[in-house]
Parts: sequence; structure tokens; C-alpha cells
Amino acid sequence: MTVIRSGSPDLNPKRWHRLFRRRSALRHIRMLDTVGARVMALIVATTLPLAVIASMLAWHSYQQNVGNSALRTERDTQLTISEITTNLDQTHTLLDMLADGDISSGNALREFALVQTVSQHHYCLLMLTDVEGRPSVVLPSPSTQDPAICHSQEHTSSSMMSASAKLPVVGVDVLKGDRGPLLKFVVPILNNNSVSGYIIAIRTLGWQQSRLPKGDSRLLLGTDNHSQHLLAMPDGSLYSLFPDRPAAAKLPPKAMTRLERDITSLSQHDVFTSQGITYAFQNAYGPVSLIVVTERTAEESHALNIFLIRVSLIVGLLVLELLGVALGASVFLVDPLEKLALAVADWRRGALFAPRIDHSIPLEIRHLEKAFLRATRRLTQHEKDLEQSARNQDMLIREIHHRVKNNLQVVASLLNLQASRIRSHEAREEFRLVRDRVRALATLHRYLYSENGLSALDVQSFLEELCSLLLSANSMNAQTRIRLRLDIEHVLISPDQAVPIALIVTEVLSNALRYAFPGERAGHIVIALHKVVPPDPDKEGLVELKLGDDGIGIDACQASESRTRREGIGMQLIRGFARQINADMTVSNENGTWYTLRFIPERPSLTALAMAREAINHDEDSVR
Repeated sequence: MTVIRSGSPDLNPKRWHRLFRRRSALRHIRMLDTVGARVMALIVATTLPLAVIASMLAWHSYQQNVGNSALRTERDTQLTISEITTNLDQTHTLLDMLADGDISSGNALREFALVQTVSQHHYCLLMLTDVEGRPSVVLPSPSTQDPAICHSQEHTSSSMMSASAKLPVVGVDVLKGDRGPLLKFVVPILNNNSVSGYIIAIRTLGWQQSRLPKGDSRLLLGTDNHSQHLLAMPDGSLYSLFPDRPAAAKLPPKAMTRLERDITSLSQHDVFTSQGITYAFQNAYGPVSLIVVTERTAEESHALNIFLIRVSLIVGLLVLELLGVALGASVFLVDPLEKLALAVADWRRGALFAPRIDHSIPLEIRHLEKAFLRATRRLTQHEKDLEQSARNQDMLIREIHHRVKNNLQVVASLLNLQASRIRSHEAREEFRLVRDRVRALATLHRYLYSENGLSALDVQSFLEELCSLLLSANSMNAQTRIRLRLDIEHVLISPDQAVPIALIVTEVLSNALRYAFPGERAGHIVIALHKVVPPDPDKEGLVELKLGDDGIGIDACQASESRTRREGIGMQLIRGFARQINADMTVSNENGTWYTLRFIPERPSLTALAMAREAINHDEDSVR
């Protein structure tokens, strides 16, 4: 017979991983369940908004300091554009006044000198031409002026003063000079609604600081060490706004790329910050653009450090506050509660509940300790009373089983004594059958009370002893012609099923010893009890009890109809007891007589002492 044993199923590694993550999450959740964690969470929840507000104020102050650079750059740009516009308007006005006045070759030089003086010598050339564009009066740039300021590859003074000069084009033209952009003005002289000549003027777009009078607001532009004023040509060339103060106009690649994009897209205005430097782009005149570059001041550069220092102070104060409050809460609240919890845990492990009551802890916790002390004393006394009561009940049940066993043994002895005085063989056999049944019940009562806390029958040891008693009662042992084979697993059976099973085994074994091997016939009697895998999942825990012999056998189909002594009351008892344990029984007469019973053992009940201990443990778990 193949015995199928149920083992532990292999656990899936993914299942292990999910179980580990679930336990880790539960561990983190339990960490938040402590008093200390909740106190810290409350403190953080109350102080964090204040820290956020202080950080936002520090950030606002930082943004204001940083924004000063952009505001200053914008202001300088607008001021410069305003000065350029005003200066060009003055130039247009002066030239128009000259053209509308009575200017001639005789007074042109004096008029030009007056204009040069009024404009602070910003003109590189003032010239009067005839109607064909041939120069008649020329006022060149002053000898004290740097020649490079007025030099340009696009024109020369000698070519303009030559007799083969081209007819001038009225308007304003922008020339690229060596020190910056130059403006060429051509104003017609009208006489009786006809052009009688032209006034040609070339001047710098910027200003010469050395020529500006004291108190002029333009002297303040570009004097700050943190700013630059540049003029940009369409080809990307950069020049200083002040041609007599040339400076290396070189911008970082990132800023230069942005400015080139602004020039290409004909943008009128743009302000941006790159690498801590603010750039303002503004159209100055025609294709010429003004670029104001402003570096941050020391105060603005240190604004970020000040912001970081403020945030660090806020965080530091917050941490110090949390540490201080946490230390105070730990000393006056968390530690007393933890000591109380440890005292309760020690009491649950069997020690006495002895908290250390300190008057420095809060009054509520002291009252809680006293309440726990009174409750644990009462509960401990109640547990002792309950265990003593359960122990007494256990001893009473043990005594009852012992007395029932002794009484049954006495009954069996009386039946055996009475059977020895009966002369009729059939009557004597009936008395012995009853005796065997009574002895089986007596043996059963000795095994029903177990030390493992369960009121159950250990089938293996019980059947071994029961079979040994039945063999001895029939004057047989293991060395006789009829041999007994036991193959029994450890199975716990409730008392309600133990009695029918004991009587079934008694009937089958007694019948086999008396009738299966007539004469000197030898053979085997087999009793096997195994757990089997049920075909139906609802029948989990199914047990198979197989009893039989390889004797002469009986006809299974006539078993219920036979009137012989062997197949009469014994078969009726076996079938009745099988119905009591809800077993499916089959009888076979192949190679002897075999009984197969399949049933599900009922769950054993607890003893009184075990139930008392379980109730105590349940109360402790509910308190936990």
C-alpha cells in the first residue's frame, strides 16, 4: 500500500518577496505608532509652516536684491536712449536752422564753428557744397581730437572734398567707423523752392566724454565699474558708446548668441541675465543697437549667500527646537510611557507588574500606572483562580476516566468469571465476545485523556495495546500461526469517534481470530490507518482505515443476509458503528475478508485546563 504524506508546499520566491515588503511596510507603520513619533510629527506640523513662511520671505528678499541689477540696467538703457534721441534731435534742429538761414560761402565757416562748439565737438566733418555736390566750405574735425574717432573705411574726407564728388543723397546714413558708428547727415539748402546746395555733417552716434561739460548727465553713463554701454552694428561688431574711451567689447558666447539672435530678428528690446550678468538690448538708431551690460554689485552678489545663511539659520533653529522639544517630550512623556509599556510586557511574560512611579512625570500617566497596577493584581488573582478551577476540573475528569476504566475492568472480569462456569460452548463464546468489547472500552478510557491539552485519542498507541490485549485474551502472541500486522499513522480522533472505531477493530479482530483460520491454518491479520489525498477538496483530512485477514473469507454480497454466528450481530455492529462516524465502508472477500472505511476525523476538543489557558491568552491578546 502506498502511503501519501502531505508535506510543506514550496514557497514561491515572488511570494516571499511580497511577504517581506509587506512586513517592512508594517514595520514602518508601527514605527509611526509610537508616542515619540507622533509627538515629533505634531511638532513638525506646527513649526513647518512658520519655517516655510520665513523661507519664502528670505527668498523674496533675495529676489529683490537680484532684481536690482535688472532694474538698474533697464534704467540706464532708457536714460541712454533718451540722451541719444535728444542729441540727434538737436543735431537735426541745428542743421535745419543752418539750411533755412542765409548761409553762404562767406559765413559758412563761422556758422560751422558755432555748431561744433555747441555740440561739444562731436562732429567729424561739416561741409557746404554747391548744387552739384562739390565742396565749397569744409570744417574738419578739431586737431585736438583723436583721428581714429572719425576714421571710417566707408568714406574719407579727401574723397568727399574732391571736385568729382557724387551728388549727395538727402537723409541720414549710418557709417561704420573704427571707433563706432558714424552718422552722415545730408540737408538740402532751398532757395526759391529750388536746391542751391547741401550741408553735409558727419558725427559720432556716441559722445566724447572728454568734450562734455561738467554737470552733464551723460558723464554719469558708463562711469560705474559694474556697467558697460556698447553700440552694436548689424554685423555684430561691438563698440563703446564713448569713442574717446575705447574698451575691449567682448561678451560671453552664450550672451553673444542671444544678442545675435535679437539683431537678426530685428528685435527692439530684450533683457536677460546670463552667468550673473544682466544684458539689456535696445534699438538706438536705425540699424544700430544699444547694449547695456551690468554686473552685480557686491551686495547683489552676496544676496545668494545671505539667502542661504538665512535658510540655514531657519533650518538650524527648527532643528534645535525639535531637538529641545523632543528631549523634553522624551524625558517627561515618552520615557514614562515606554517604562509603563515595558512593565506591562514583563507582566505578560509572567513577571509582577511593578512600575517605577516618579512624581516628575505627568499626573495622568501616574494615574494610568496606578490603574494598571490595580487591574493587573485583580487579573492575576482571577487567572490563578481560573487555573486552579480548571486544574480541579481536569483532575475530576481524570478521576472519572480512571473510575470508569476500573469499573469496566471489573465488569470484564465478572464476565470472564461467569463464562468459565458456563458449559455451553456457544454461550461461553458470546460471553467472551462481550468481555472483549468491555475490555476495549476500558482500554479506550485510559487513552482518552491526553497530556497535550486535547481530549482526543492517539489511535496508534491505542490500537497497538488493544490488539495486544485481544491476542492475549485468545491465547495468541506474535509467534503463533496467526500474525498481526499494524501500519498506523499518528492521528488524533475525538471521543465521539473513538468508541465506534475501538468496537469496530474489536469485532473485526475477534471474528478473524475465531473464524478466519479454522484448524491449523496460518495467516495474517492487517490493520492499517493512513491519511489519504481526497478526490474532493471539500473532504480535506480524509482518513482510510483498512482491516482484514487472508483467511477463508466470506461472501460480501450475502453479508447482510447471513444468519450464522460469524456474520450476525458482529456485522450489524460494524455497519452501525461505521454509520456513527459517517464513514464510507466497503467489504471485500478477495483473498480473505477486508473492510475499508473512509471518514474525516472530527476536531478534538480542548481539556478544561487548556481551555482556561486559551481564554487567558485570548484576554492578553485583546489587551495587546
